[in-house]
Amino acid sequence: MKGKISQWKDDKGFGFIKPDDGSEQVFFHVSSVKTDARKPQVGDRVLYEPMRDSQQRLKAKGVVIEGVKKSSGALTGKRPDKVEPPKKNMADYIAILVAVVSIAAAGFELYRTATIESSWPFVIPAVIAFFILNRQKKPKEKSFQCARCRKMAEYDARVIQAWNNGFTKLYCGACHHQWLKDNPRHEQGSMQSQGRGCLGVLALLVIMPVLGGIGLYQWLA
Repeated sequence: MKGKISQWKDDKGFGFIKPDDGSEQVFFHVSSVKTDARKPQVGDRVLYEPMRDSQQRLKAKGVVIEGVKKSSGALTGKRPDKVEPPKKNMADYIAILVAVVSIAAAGFELYRTATIESSWPFVIPAVIAFFILNRQKKPKEKSFQCARCRKMAEYDARVIQAWNNGFTKLYCGACHHQWLKDNPRHEQGSMQSQGRGCLGVLALLVIMPVLGGIGLYQWLA
């Protein structure tokens, strides 16, 4: 459908479109705008697709501003909506080495002495190393470009946590809330799943050698 932007609230990232057929105004969020060369403006002619959200409210998606290029990212040859994931530094590699050596030493000591108590001192460095590997890192930049509205936003605790969990598409507060409305409980499940995955790896790497040593001891005895 075609229409004209009748209202636009730049600070909140949403507005309304007046359809050419004279029907009621249609709400749209900046995240639904495909034309990212510039922000929407009152009076812009647009093409859009009407839809109903989860609460059966009429809204527009796939909004294209007529006369404006669809993507500005092509000008630089990069994808501005993605950020670099956290990178391992020297401390991370040292922690990995300490974890591997400590677990191997704990297993060997358990096999040699056949007592769990003697192997625990070797497990402690491994646990410390895993805490270092799972520490929360901070990005070098103070701000990032929102993957939806393309606005620059400052990193907060939520965004830093998502970045540490491996997300390379980050959203500002307004777009994050809108995304949660469109995808209820989805992001929370993803974050919890990744958190459980890290804890699972930690448990496997620390507990499995101990259990394997106990089983070996019982088998030899």
